[in-house]
Amino acid sequence: MTEILTRREANKARTREAVTGALRRLLEQRPVHEITVDQLSEAAGISRRTFFNYYAGIPAVLIEVFAEYAADLLTHLDRDRLAHGPVQAMRAVVQPSVLPREFLGWLAVLNCHDVHDTEGFALVERAVWAEMGSWLQEVLRDLMPAGTDPLYIATLAPSVMHSFAAAEQEWVHGLTRPGSVADSDIVTFCEHLDRALAYLEVGWQHPRPVTAG
Repeated sequence: MTEILTRREANKARTREAVTGALRRLLEQRPVHEITVDQLSEAAGISRRTFFNYYAGIPAVLIEVFAEYAADLLTHLDRDRLAHGPVQAMRAVVQPSVLPREFLGWLAVLNCHDVHDTEGFALVERAVWAEMGSWLQEVLRDLMPAGTDPLYIATLAPSVMHSFAAAEQEWVHGLTRPGSVADSDIVTFCEHLDRALAYLEVGWQHPRPVTAG
């Protein structure tokens, strides 16, 4: 039985890896909202039915990918600092040496097509970041001290993910090479994200001036 379960888990892992790899390749060719499940399934070498056994749709694939990188990022959090100042604790890990380069690689390839104002692209983006907010809410329930107001967590989590989304919007306009990530791009993203989280930390009061260039 253990051998069967191990083999089944290995098959699941291979299928998910095939799907995410295929999606990454397709994103280099066309915008995310123009990719169909049939195209992705064919590129991954699986059936449409198998795809839906794993995912509710293409946004769900992105959510799974983002959640894996986000979970890795959260392992660097200081739990004591998190208990007293969660946004401050998150700002402390927003460093080029900590933020996964591959995560930014996904953001870069998602934004390598000039479609940011199209409704289809915007719908996928909003869906992904909204679900990431729900994911973070569940994670914070375990990380925050017992007795933390659920409403506090329910408002904090989506606000943090909106900060990520806002940083992404600022970042993509200045990418060194659309679709790829240079070291300078990682530094710039961290700067945008830290600034967004700083506004969240102070309740968006007294924003510091942003210098041109």
